[in-house]
Amino acid sequence: MGDHAPGQASDRIPGREPGARSFAPDGRGREGSAGGTAVQQAVLLVGGHGTRLRPLTYLLPKALIPVANLPLIAYEIIPLVRAGVGQIIFAVGYKADLLRRELGDGSAWGAEFVYVEESSPLGTAGAIRNVGGRIDGPFFVLNGDIIYDVDLGALAADHVERKALVTFCLRQTDEIGQFGLIQWHDDGRVHEFSEKVRHDPTGRNTVNSGFYVMSPEILDHIPADQPYSSERELFPALLSAGCRLFAHLPQDQGYWADVGRLDSYLQASGDVLDGVLRWYQPPRDGDIAPEAAVASSVSVARGARIGPRARLGPRVAVGASAVVSEGACVTNSIIWPGSEIGPDARVSDAIVAGATVAAGRVITSEVIVG
Repeated sequence: MGDHAPGQASDRIPGREPGARSFAPDGRGREGSAGGTAVQQAVLLVGGHGTRLRPLTYLLPKALIPVANLPLIAYEIIPLVRAGVGQIIFAVGYKADLLRRELGDGSAWGAEFVYVEESSPLGTAGAIRNVGGRIDGPFFVLNGDIIYDVDLGALAADHVERKALVTFCLRQTDEIGQFGLIQWHDDGRVHEFSEKVRHDPTGRNTVNSGFYVMSPEILDHIPADQPYSSERELFPALLSAGCRLFAHLPQDQGYWADVGRLDSYLQASGDVLDGVLRWYQPPRDGDIAPEAAVASSVSVARGARIGPRARLGPRVAVGASAVVSEGACVTNSIIWPGSEIGPDARVSDAIVAGATVAAGRVITSEVIVG
């Protein structure tokens, strides 16, 4: 996927007025909650630079890139709040002010939001240690770039019942070579971590999903004020020390995606538009001309305009204030807020982030940043 780097990065959502907040969850909070959980806090690791998503992350922190017209981080926030989590702690770093401004204090989402900033990168475990003063019980920990569909109540109950120090929420995949394989006994006790192996002799094929429950005692095992990695340093050290590490394999293997690369970002957006998440129906609130042809797996945000004879879909998200002009054709693409697709342009397998595609131009497998 080719890309065009921006001329100048800015702390502003493309196509939106500074301070405008179009990412509110429209009341998707505790109403219709899936039930309470024994874990009341969550830590979201959102401090990274998102280098694998450049040039998009020159404009936004990874947590705010739009996926089917919600920011990526909403796919972590909303299930947590629906499960009854009352406080979400954001371990922030890169573009922290923009994240605070867009997400606010949590009142629009149904939970209290707390932001703890690191002055320099601390790694996945170091960031957890940095928020330690806010922790008062067992807590969820999530890498900030995943979309998931997991029974959080069952995960929390497993952790509490087993008196675990860390519970790993696992997922099964045939592509274990791309992830960290976790081996565990029949009672759930973890006994081995293996990085990027091609074969699992147990046949379980269970890998680290980047989603954990931790007890507050974990903080005693992480050095303060220095970079420290959960995957490469903390977890192996805990295993060597005989700590209580357990695996949780959800009975219902719901959807999971790591949205850390440009190709996986485009894939995850299309999956959500196809309806893989039971709790989210992407909006179609924009101004769509009657003569336009719009497939079912298309989301058009409020304020977007779709012109006559335009053809959209499958798997297209059009952000707020974006314009798809007369006769344009867009397939399997993400059109960010404020973007413009000119008349009779053709856009496929692409990401257009606040840019203009000229009339009649053909764009395939590219990332264009305005």
